[in-house]
Formats: sequence, structure tokens, C-alpha cells
Amino acid sequence: MEIKELVYNGAIPIFNPSKLETPLEELLLQIGGALTETAVLLKGADGQAYYPSTILLQNEKLRELGLKTIKLLKDVDVKVKGLIYVHYDEYLSEEYGTVESDGRRTEGFICPINETYQEQFLKILEEISQIDIDNVILLLTGYASALHCFCENCRTTFSTDRKMPANFNFSLLQGDKELYSEWIEWRSENIKMFLLKVVEKSKELGLKPIFAVELDPNLQFEEGLKSSLGIDIKNVANLFDHLMIMVNPWEVILPPVQSKRFKELVQRVRNVKQQTNRNISLIYWPPSEEELKTLLTINEEVEGKGLYVFLQYPDQFKNWRETRIITP
Repeated sequence: MEIKELVYNGAIPIFNPSKLETPLEELLLQIGGALTETAVLLKGADGQAYYPSTILLQNEKLRELGLKTIKLLKDVDVKVKGLIYVHYDEYLSEEYGTVESDGRRTEGFICPINETYQEQFLKILEEISQIDIDNVILLLTGYASALHCFCENCRTTFSTDRKMPANFNFSLLQGDKELYSEWIEWRSENIKMFLLKVVEKSKELGLKPIFAVELDPNLQFEEGLKSSLGIDIKNVANLFDHLMIMVNPWEVILPPVQSKRFKELVQRVRNVKQQTNRNISLIYWPPSEEELKTLLTINEEVEGKGLYVFLQYPDQFKNWRETRIITP
């Protein structure tokens, strides 16, 4: 769908400064005052920064394009949220990458307990705080899949206190119910402690972080987030005032309005809102006209704060989907 159609129908666009088909100046003239809120990509999945950074990849043209995009939007009183990928970065993953149970490195994804990466991420927040944005959306947070992470650091850290061999794999964990339960709890505690650092740093910097929840049937919706991504939604939600629900991000199919599956999806979104007692918004990939109708109806039924939509599928989408839906 065209950006104008999305905005006029009530969706909030997510701008990737490097992929705007129409110059933003021209677009703003076309839309007029209809655009009051948006999100802008600040830290790309490829590790590219759209702002001045000493940590991420720097391309002068893209850096200036990102800053210009934000300025143009703020000049016409549009509220701007920044968007960053948390545990996916093709540039930094070369040093801080994650490993699957079989020993293979997983392209682009980051090991969540890597302390050096955590320090780098907090510095990225410091850099972002210098930009004129209203909030920052945290996307793709957590372990890459249910079969991660088995890097040397994760194996050693988990095995040391349990007096077990450091060369364990997922099969060994699955074969011991008590040990597997400890593994799940250990992973979720790691994510919670990392996000606690992020929230504390954000408050110090005057940033307001928004946490994106991947609500997908392939992950057993909210019930499977802990075992798949290491996210205990109730505990994590306590750290944030606002959640952004990614609706069926890996299923890539939205049911038609009023179908049985639609009603189930609405209830799943409502469950997250009720369980966490937080404000929520929705987020989705580029929608078709029918998908937009479905999403706007969900947002209305759960009394969401808005629907954010990407304008293009990210180049890495296929890799993300194939990794996220891995099941033991």
C-alpha cells in the first residue's frame, strides 16, 4: 500500500531513511497534517547507524540522511520514535555472535549474555539520546531461538555452578527435566537483567524505551516466549510503561476479520495487555489492504494506542523467520 493510504487509514509508518521511494519533503506535502506520529530506523539490522556513532557502521550519506529525516519530521511537529534492533546486528555479530546447539554460528544474531556487547549497547543508547526523538522501540530482543545460545561463554557460565561438563548440548538438557527447567529460568533471568540495565540507562539519559513482544503461533504466542526467546513477558513488562505487540510476525498470515482464528488472535493480544497491565500498540510488516483492515480492527478491539507498520520487508526477514521458528 502507498504511504498516503496507510496514513489516511490510521496506520503509523516506520521509515527506513535509505529506502524511501518518494523524497520525504514531497511526501510530507502530499500527506499534509495527516501524519502526526511515526518511527524512524536508527540502528539497522546490517549494523548501519543513521546517526553519528563510534560503535556502529558509518556511512556519511546514510548518517546525514537519517538526521535529515528526523529533522524534517520534527519541523512539522511529527512525534518521532527511534527504532533499533537489539540482539540482531550483522556487523557486531562478527564479534558477539550466537551459536546453535550443534555448534554453528547463527548469522546476524547476538549472544544476549555477552558483557562486552551489553556495554556497547548501552553506549549506543547514549549516542541515541543525543538525537531529537520521543521514544525508542526495542526490536528483536532475546535469544535467537529455542536452540540458543551454546557459545563457549554460555556453556561455561551455565555449567560451572552445576558441576556438569561444559560441552553439553540441547539433547542433554531435554533428557533431564530438572536441568532443562533450570536452563529456561537461567536464560530468562539473563534477558531480564540485561533489560534492567537498558531501562536504568534509558532513564538516566531521558529516553523512554518501548519493548516489542513477538506474538506468534510458531512461538506458542505469549506462552512460548520464555522457552523460545528467553522472555518471561510478565517480568519483562514490569520494566516498561509501554509494549508494542508484533502480531503474527513469523506466521506472515493474518486471518480475515471475524474468523475463528481472528478471534483467537484478538484474545491473545488482549491476554498480553491484561497480564501485563500495560499500554500496548501493534506493529506489523507492510500490510495489504485486507491485512490493514484486520490489524486496525484488532487495535480497536483491544483499545491499543496505535498501529505501526513497516513500509518494506527488511532484507533479513527470511533469515529472521527461519531462525525464530526453529523448534527442538
